[in-house]
Amino acid sequence: MAFLSNLWHVLTKTPQIIGIIKAIMDIVGSAQVQKLLESIRDALKTEISCPDSPPTTEPERERLVKRLLQRLRSQS
Repeated sequence: MAFLSNLWHVLTKTPQIIGIIKAIMDIVGSAQVQKLLESIRDALKTEISCPDSPPTTEPERERLVKRLLQRLRSQS
């Protein structure tokens, strides 16, 4: 009986669930988000000289993030 009750709840909530999933897909698939992700990827490629060795200390990471943010601001 619990199975039927759970199934009924899922079926009645399906339109809401689909709406939420569609909204998430719209946001992730939008051109602005794609452009931002590509900008971050390109900035990382140019800022990190050797991709095999990421920043190891916290100050190095902070400098990298600051440079990336400056680069993204200048592209906007």
